[in-house]
Amino acid sequence: MNDYDLYGIKIAMNDGLMVFVDNLNAAWYTVPVFLNTQIICIIHFNETTCNFVYSVVVPISNISSFVYNCIDLQGRNVIGLFESNATCSFYLSNEKIVSNYSTQDNFIISINGDNTAIYGFADDFLFYYELNSTFQLTVWPNSLNISPRAADIGANIDYAVVVGYCQSAPAYASDCGFIVSLNRSLSFPNSTNAFSMINSNQFAYSDPRINQYLTNSRDYSAQTVMSVSISWRTRRVLIGVQSFNMVLLYSLDDPKRPIGTRQNGIGLMGFGKTVAWLDDQGEKALILANSYTYSTYQWISSFVHIYDIQSDGFSDSTQPIFIYPNSQQILFRWMRPQFIRFVCSSSGNLAIFDDLGIPAIIYSAPSGTYPNTNSIYFTSNTVPCIRGTYRNYTGIELCMPCSNDTYAYSNSCSPCTLSDSFCPYGAVEEISYSTFESIEQDQDYPESPENTVFDDILMQNIFSFNTQSGHCVLVSPITWVLLVIGFGVILAGGIFIHEAFFPGIHITRDGTKQILKKLDLIGEGELWIGGLASAAVIVIVISAYSFSNQYLHQYPIEQVTSDSSFACDVTLRNAKFSTTMQMTSSSTFICNDSLIVQRVVGSKLTLLPISACETSHNDSILSLAIALPTQEVGIQLTLPGSRTVGAIRLGLSGPSMISTDKRSTLLELNFSSAFVSSSSDEVLAPSTSFVIGLTAIVNQTDPLNSDDWPTFSAIWSSSFDVITDELFTVENRYTFFQRTQTNISITIQKSIFYVNNKQEPIARQTEIIFHNLLFTIVVLELFCLVFLINKLLILPLYHSISSLLHYLLKKNRVGANENKLSMAIVEKFNRPIIRKSIPSIKPRHRCSTISVSSSATSQ
Repeated sequence: MNDYDLYGIKIAMNDGLMVFVDNLNAAWYTVPVFLNTQIICIIHFNETTCNFVYSVVVPISNISSFVYNCIDLQGRNVIGLFESNATCSFYLSNEKIVSNYSTQDNFIISINGDNTAIYGFADDFLFYYELNSTFQLTVWPNSLNISPRAADIGANIDYAVVVGYCQSAPAYASDCGFIVSLNRSLSFPNSTNAFSMINSNQFAYSDPRINQYLTNSRDYSAQTVMSVSISWRTRRVLIGVQSFNMVLLYSLDDPKRPIGTRQNGIGLMGFGKTVAWLDDQGEKALILANSYTYSTYQWISSFVHIYDIQSDGFSDSTQPIFIYPNSQQILFRWMRPQFIRFVCSSSGNLAIFDDLGIPAIIYSAPSGTYPNTNSIYFTSNTVPCIRGTYRNYTGIELCMPCSNDTYAYSNSCSPCTLSDSFCPYGAVEEISYSTFESIEQDQDYPESPENTVFDDILMQNIFSFNTQSGHCVLVSPITWVLLVIGFGVILAGGIFIHEAFFPGIHITRDGTKQILKKLDLIGEGELWIGGLASAAVIVIVISAYSFSNQYLHQYPIEQVTSDSSFACDVTLRNAKFSTTMQMTSSSTFICNDSLIVQRVVGSKLTLLPISACETSHNDSILSLAIALPTQEVGIQLTLPGSRTVGAIRLGLSGPSMISTDKRSTLLELNFSSAFVSSSSDEVLAPSTSFVIGLTAIVNQTDPLNSDDWPTFSAIWSSSFDVITDELFTVENRYTFFQRTQTNISITIQKSIFYVNNKQEPIARQTEIIFHNLLFTIVVLELFCLVFLINKLLILPLYHSISSLLHYLLKKNRVGANENKLSMAIVEKFNRPIIRKSIPSIKPRHRCSTISVSSSATSQ
């Protein structure tokens, strides 16, 4: 404790004047209350009899005057009034000495609601000091049995609330409070109702506060400071007991029990060192939330809390709607972080006093703006709400983000109307979920077809006939073979019919036969029927050659840009694939914000430049591009302030590159993954970690020509290692201002293995040529075999059956007497016919099956 925090409140403010006391420099300082004020007026103690000023108060209304209480060099208790007739023109209007009483350690004053009188409360006396031309001072002995620590009258003239310590026993004093009736006459103020204050025996045995008490109520110490504030509009009373680290809320109509209490933890004290109502509405309470160690009263931290009691009530679970300082409203540059007091004006302005006696004013800002404390002065200035936030009332609080499913528009929140709109907590624009689609590079390597033997592929595609698809019917060689055979059948039928009706020589018919004989590849030009069959063979062979040529060029797959329209299966490719794993050789923000990107190397941080920064969708999406110095790196992105991030998309990109010999290609890298919370009231947590794993995929393509060199292409395959349950957190009006920054840590790791994909042709050119020659021979031999079977089996069998039928028919017609003659005639006439029908077969070396048949014939 120092002189600025000793024996009273050294700062006071209304909507026109702020005044504070500096006992070290023996002066009062007055400051006109308006934006960006730089005027400070000094009033020295030597204009009065004061040696040490206890406290100072100002009228509730906009009056430039103040009242002080002090002690003089003789230790006498003094009360005085300064008035002003112009800016920085203050004069001592009156000063009175409270006679017949010694120096009081506990000596407090409060002004009444119509600014006409001051009431004083001390250990030994009470007084009434009229602020008029007579300046009458009336003093009474203190018979309230209370050693006062704080008093407040508020906007009334009839009652006051006084809190302090009451001597319950000769060696025991406890905290207490009274509603005191104020008599404007010369009668003594008397207590009407007592507050049921918190007693130490109400705490648990493990709580150190259970042993807290005073031996003497008049013993003054920093730990025993209390505070009180009245709102007559809502008839509520706030009482702060910092020794219990607690604030109590009472109703003036029922002071016997508190309607709400809130404590700020066990093992600390300081919560409630100062309490006040933010404005004359009495709905929001301000509490100085200091933290001191319980045993040594060592300062830890200081914050100003605002609680919306009207909306949220007041309990241990009630969260503040505002905390100062915060990431947007930082500590004034001239102030120390240790606060000792604050005061409020009726319109909601706030003045804070630090432990070195430096004040600062946070002005109430109109709707659509908020008070900015990053000022070169000791007063705030007004700036517009940051994007995504709004406020439709006047106050010192930050603008609040819009709730989920709404977005900030002007001074209000508009509902999101799109069916797929993405409007998380604090949205600045209504955008579609599709905006955050992930970008995935297709890195799936194809699988080899079921059949990788060219002979089988050739046979399947030449002799397949699929009637379920018009395309398959059109490209099938069988279709064209059947057409040729059908045409041949029609042609042969015409020739047979023509011979039957017009025997003899016919130039056209005989010429056609000669042409067909010359086409006969099967009978070596002997049979004109063989010419018709050879036409079908030629169609099959040409189809095989055409298919093989086009199939050869279906490699590699990277260079195939169209479907394989020459085959029934349009996905047919001359490629087979294999994959192996091998080990490698060892080797709501905008661009104007203070975005920080750092490379993390051990415990060392190095700044990385931001290569590109742009915003889109009405500045609702911020895109950053950062050049990475290495493939494996850890970076940290710091987004300052309380602004929230509704979704994040991370990815890597890089250009493609080709080696000088054109054999190696590094494919373009461009992938990203979007992370969006499943709940629209969640935003990115203040600290998140992303691990991106990279695995090299090397695609080896063997050449189509065995004399060429293989080519290689490579790309990175990515994977994200993220604990999604920890990425997002619920954000609301009670937690928003506590966010100081958003840290995004990204670690890029490279696998020691790589995936090797090998692509090689199913058939090369020499192999295709060889197999096509074999196919041609096989087709010819097949047709030869058909004709051979026809000659050796079908025709002889046909003629034998025909002869037998003819024989039986003749036998039935003649009698038994003519049987031998008929048989002789039959034998005579039939043998030449048989010889003509089955000529002697000469071996033909073209068809290997013929030699086998000839051997059988010779037997």
